[in-house]
Amino acid sequence: MLKKIIPALIILLYLTGLLLSFQFIFQKLFDKEWFESVRNILEYGIMFFSFLVFNALLFKNRYTTVLSVILCLLLSINFLISVSCFFVYHSGFNVGMAISILETNTNEAFSMSYMFILPTLLFLVFFGLLLYSAIYLKNNIIRFNGKFVFIASLWIIMPCAFYLKHRYISNKGGGKMIKNVYYHLSDFNMAMKVQKDIDAIKKNVPVFNIKKIQPGVKNVILIIGESERKQNMSLYGYGKRTTPNADRQAKNMMIFDHAVSPAGITNLSVPLMLSSIHPDEFKQRYDKLSYNVINLANQSGYNSFWLSTQASSRGITAMASLSKNKKWINGYDEVIVPELKNVITNKEDKFVVLHIMGSHPNPCNRLPSTWNSEGLDCYDSSVKYTDYVMGSIFNMLKNTNSVVIYVADHGLKIQGNKLLHIDSKESTQVPFFVWFGDKVPSVYKITGRETLQTQTTYIYPLIMKYMGLEAPSVYKNQENKYLNLKMESINYSQLPE
Repeated sequence: MLKKIIPALIILLYLTGLLLSFQFIFQKLFDKEWFESVRNILEYGIMFFSFLVFNALLFKNRYTTVLSVILCLLLSINFLISVSCFFVYHSGFNVGMAISILETNTNEAFSMSYMFILPTLLFLVFFGLLLYSAIYLKNNIIRFNGKFVFIASLWIIMPCAFYLKHRYISNKGGGKMIKNVYYHLSDFNMAMKVQKDIDAIKKNVPVFNIKKIQPGVKNVILIIGESERKQNMSLYGYGKRTTPNADRQAKNMMIFDHAVSPAGITNLSVPLMLSSIHPDEFKQRYDKLSYNVINLANQSGYNSFWLSTQASSRGITAMASLSKNKKWINGYDEVIVPELKNVITNKEDKFVVLHIMGSHPNPCNRLPSTWNSEGLDCYDSSVKYTDYVMGSIFNMLKNTNSVVIYVADHGLKIQGNKLLHIDSKESTQVPFFVWFGDKVPSVYKITGRETLQTQTTYIYPLIMKYMGLEAPSVYKNQENKYLNLKMESINYSQLPE
């Protein structure tokens, strides 16, 4: 009896994974659009049953069994993505997450692996039940005849029919997703297109319409932090003293009290901060990312440097590669300090980007074994460690003509004991401040606190200012558009808390 139940169970598990990723299908079951949800569930259910029959037929031949195992493994990975997003991020899957997966590296994946223990166990259960169901159907039900061959072909025929309907009959909502048994495939297709398009920025060398109006600051240094919540910084009023060095230097800073990021993940927020591209253009005009601060510095008489303790990430690395000098450094963030010291000894005007690990998940892994957390949890301790690195940089640059702009790529949302990269106002609130060396000309040395909400894309005209260039009179940060994980440009006010 149990053997007969397992094929039905695997169908239910598959549909559960579908509903976890496309929660709107489940929600619509209880409103006036219930029929559409039922139709979607039936369509995916039929395709999955067809997929089972197809693999059962493959198992009848030892030469095609390997192909069946591969197809089942890929579908199990599809299921793994669904349950991972649900249990770790409490959301469905989307293009932004697909980009993160494609651009991740071994160290980053390993550091976050502890979060995926339960999803991995469910993946193994799904994979085992899927193989068992195909073998059971092969031995007890499926025959090589016209009826079963037709059923086995439906999982291929139906996506083709959906595509034809989508293209030539009707396209509700104007989206590009074509239903198929691998329901996350469309997200990865879009993500790969994004990666391909973003490579165009390396080929498109822009000519900036810039005007030098006064001598710039000699050393313009931009530090891009990672996953740092301003809510956990004593500089912004947090009860625990997590930023003692920044606290001491507060009177020597311009501090943006209400800074918000333009996106919720690094691969979207950093390109938006470092280039003049508008969120509305991000999907279709990746070539405009070539109008970025690196190329701007190169054409403004500044020697450009990119120093990073983060492993390469294709979209961001494309911009980094435009720097005249670039180096990826292994080790904890403090290793970047002596590298910066070597750069500062050069006499020419310099624009330096430091891309650090900061509080990237898992924050426990961002701390040297010798680091004293002083009773703080891993996240707060990683914030204090970043402040320690900043303090070393402040001391080094104190008697120089240097500005240090610090900003986090995005924040995080707290849900229970988890820190999540999701679209929310909480996860966009980031630290953003400018620190001044003693020899910075007074025309640039404006300190205090900015109380108005400021999008961190303001970095672009701010860097122009410190390079002595005429900044644009109108810039995109004033609109406060946000690029969500679905790659849609929305008004910041539309974000949930």
